[in-house]
Amino acid sequence: MTLVFPKRAEVPLAATAGLDSIGVRMPRHELAREFLSACGTPVVAPSANLSGRPSPTTWQAVLEDLDGRIDCILQGEATEIGLESTVVDCTGDRPLVLRQGSATLEDIRRVVPNALANDAPADERKSPGLRHKHYAPNAEVVIVDLDASVSDAPVAAYIGLSDREEPFAAEQIVADAEEYAHVLFEFFRECERESLKKIYCEAVEETGIGIALMDRLRRAAQG
Repeated sequence: MTLVFPKRAEVPLAATAGLDSIGVRMPRHELAREFLSACGTPVVAPSANLSGRPSPTTWQAVLEDLDGRIDCILQGEATEIGLESTVVDCTGDRPLVLRQGSATLEDIRRVVPNALANDAPADERKSPGLRHKHYAPNAEVVIVDLDASVSDAPVAAYIGLSDREEPFAAEQIVADAEEYAHVLFEFFRECERESLKKIYCEAVEETGIGIALMDRLRRAAQG
């Protein structure tokens, strides 16, 4: 979870993308926490991917995007969840969920009952990562229902909960929305490595982590 607070005067604008607020989070990954402890100071850092690219979920994916641009990579295990954090704006009187993640609005309301969902357009939100097309591979992403017809399966990829009859060039069937979220971005990258030009993604019910998953799929599918 990322919590957005008003920034103090001593926090440079370079750390806030020019905003008067700043996003703060603490990972629970053991290696990341050991690194932060060794630093002995708060660390300012962007996400470890090029703007607009699918988020890396392995250190190898970070290397693919940033080789030659950064000095080193901490070689930890693959990410636990696979989607980015839930972003909660805490600058107002009531917490406002700017971006859904594995921590859903319902989860947050169990702790803060008056928390709000943000219905404002993405370009009006306080999180720069929501303002542009994100999470997109080089391939075209198409969201489909189970009944949708697919004519180019032999040269395309598919990921979803339902097994399909078409012979896709690459296919990943997942057991539930949690697994779907966990493997999505790495599947995008695998399709890129195989030079596939189109990825069909099955839509899921928008409950629980399915809300965040569908958000990422829609952003990846934006033209």
